[in-house]
Amino acid sequence: MRIIVNDIAASKGGAMAVLKDFYKTVKLQNDDNEWIFLLGDNYLEETENIKVLTFKKEKASQIKRLCFDLFYGRKIINKLNPDVVLSFQNTICFGVKCKQVVYVHQSLPFQDIKKFSFFKKGEKESAIKQRIVGKIIKKSIKKADKVFVQTQWMKEGVIKKTKISENKISTILPNVKNIEKYNVDFSNKLFFYPTSNDIYKNISCIEKAVEALNKDYPDLDVEITVDKKFNSPQIKGIGYIDKKMVERKYFERTLIFPSYIETFGYPLAEAKQAGTIILASDCSFSHEVLGDYKNAYFFNYSSFNELASLMKDVMEGKIVKKECSEIKEESVNSWIQLIEEVKGV
Repeated sequence: MRIIVNDIAASKGGAMAVLKDFYKTVKLQNDDNEWIFLLGDNYLEETENIKVLTFKKEKASQIKRLCFDLFYGRKIINKLNPDVVLSFQNTICFGVKCKQVVYVHQSLPFQDIKKFSFFKKGEKESAIKQRIVGKIIKKSIKKADKVFVQTQWMKEGVIKKTKISENKISTILPNVKNIEKYNVDFSNKLFFYPTSNDIYKNISCIEKAVEALNKDYPDLDVEITVDKKFNSPQIKGIGYIDKKMVERKYFERTLIFPSYIETFGYPLAEAKQAGTIILASDCSFSHEVLGDYKNAYFFNYSSFNELASLMKDVMEGKIVKKECSEIKEESVNSWIQLIEEVKGV
């Protein structure tokens, strides 16, 4: 069986982590199938049954990548004569003459919390993803032979927005690897938010909460992984840090997670493993990931006062870390399930 994996868009961050994790599973399976990865660069090592084709120009922008999927990619893929195409970039390749499977991880078109505007400051990029690219994603989902999403709330959102049959869509929870344990001291004055600058990540909620607290709590310290200088000296934009440093900070600090739009929310799952206190937005994805975790506390994402109140309770010792054994003994590799379902399409 010849399987093409289309992931030209992956270059860094979560998308690259997903690609490499999936590739590792395919490599370990060492099956009789022929795998051809379409990528933006030579990110993966070829093996006897795994080949890599690179498309550097298409990786350069979202528009070029979409043009590949909408127009000329079909010619390239059809020449390869695959049995099935698996896309990790939310959209199928239109016009391909074989079965197609799409892995959908873009949540903006399927949430009802906010409709982004092309004209409001900071919302243009999200509006494009939600209202223009979103239409292509929905059309792809309707045409695909099989659809995979990461969470139950996404499954429900996709079915609601596209009217596809429930039998056509499967939920494959992301692999969350067991994080390394760090023997460091936890401080109730230190907080942490690993994130990006997207407007729905809701960094402004933290800024307003800190402003409300800074006079009474001068030792308050919040680190956010963005390249930005904040007005308050108590908030530090520390820029990108590697995964090991992120994991270490989960043991030292309380996680604040005010984002209100996420497909899954990896920091929630990782911080849960670390056993730290989590202050999370009161949203469907947060509850789905955190479940009955004893150290999770929720606030209305639009209320900085609720967040400030929780932060205050942490600093005053009213909220303390409860002992819990959240770290899994062995991670379940969800990619094996996905691979088997792709083969059976």
